[in-house]
Amino acid sequence: MLAAVIALGAGVALAQAPPRSFEIRIAERRVPPAQRVLRATEGERVELRWSADEALVLHLHGYDIETRVEPGKTGVTAFAARLTGRFPVEIHGGGGGHRHRALLHVEVHPR
Repeated sequence: MLAAVIALGAGVALAQAPPRSFEIRIAERRVPPAQRVLRATEGERVELRWSADEALVLHLHGYDIETRVEPGKTGVTAFAARLTGRFPVEIHGGGGGHRHRALLHVEVHPR
């Protein structure tokens, strides 16, 4: 019984941990080189906080999350890092012949 209480307590502490947060600025459909690979650990809550110079739809592959970003507003992609691997974030849509390409990658490493 004591082991179950200790395990439950550890789970509660993990659930209440603040998310790993990244502030990402997109300018001319690019991010700075230092932000092209973002790293998290399995089990963490992650927040990608976006700002951009144009309206965009971002798609985090693997987790299948879309986030709309508008100039002057912060868009947030929030998720629990349950899947491990390397996942691209792409800009979707946009017209003008823009093709989908990886803006950056999120790497989720095993615990």
